[in-house]
Amino acid sequence: MHINKTLIFTFIFFSSFSQVVWGNANNNKSELTVEAEESLEWFEKEKYYLARGNVILKKDGVTLRANIVKADYIFKNGENILKKIIAKEKVILTKENTQATGQKMTYDLEDKIAKITGSFQTFSSPSGYVESKKYIIFNDLKNKAEAEGDVKIILSNKTIIHADYVKANFKPKNKSLKNAVAKGNVIVENKAKSRKSKADVGVYNSDSELIQLSGNVVIFNQKSKLYGSKGVTNLKTGISNIIGDLKNKKRVKGIFAPIKKQNKGDETD
Repeated sequence: MHINKTLIFTFIFFSSFSQVVWGNANNNKSELTVEAEESLEWFEKEKYYLARGNVILKKDGVTLRANIVKADYIFKNGENILKKIIAKEKVILTKENTQATGQKMTYDLEDKIAKITGSFQTFSSPSGYVESKKYIIFNDLKNKAEAEGDVKIILSNKTIIHADYVKANFKPKNKSLKNAVAKGNVIVENKAKSRKSKADVGVYNSDSELIQLSGNVVIFNQKSKLYGSKGVTNLKTGISNIIGDLKNKKRVKGIFAPIKKQNKGDETD
């Protein structure tokens, strides 16, 4: 069945659709509004719907925008039960002050796993911002998330974290960040305080607001450098310290460059 050149159409989707990232699980009869510039196709035999052309889906305060949206379903107990949502090309998902963007987004309703993939994807909320060049994955059931590919995280206190790969765990009740592990080319910087740290691995704990650094740790403070195998960055103060490794007999090394004082007669820019 094919409906061509559909400008705006409103319909009641399947009750299970409310389980998607924007859903209210108890509001099974809430209405889903869909707008598309080109078409809506229903493939009854293959069991999926397909909307094309600047598609806009709205439900329970959430808006999904994409050029193509596909909905897979199964027929069970006399109902069409939605299984997966796939959105492609210029994907933007927004709800209140939260937004996710990417080239492709999939959401599995059984596993409650959302995956954003492409050459560049982002996720932003009042607590921070994340971007990556491979993927960002959210697992609602396990309260986990991960990102890979030149990952960049900006925390609410303006601290910036770079890494090849990041995995995070969230608290079940309010979904706030519990802890996170960053691996590969880890950089933690606070530009406002002219401080930066480098390491192979960084482990963050939200209760202490500390990042434990390990592996080829380098801490920069203005023109000074500290080298070691372990370090700690305090996100409350922005201060980083090198920790000695007595067990493995690895020493701490520091290079301190003098800061030149400006003469009173010197011109300033």
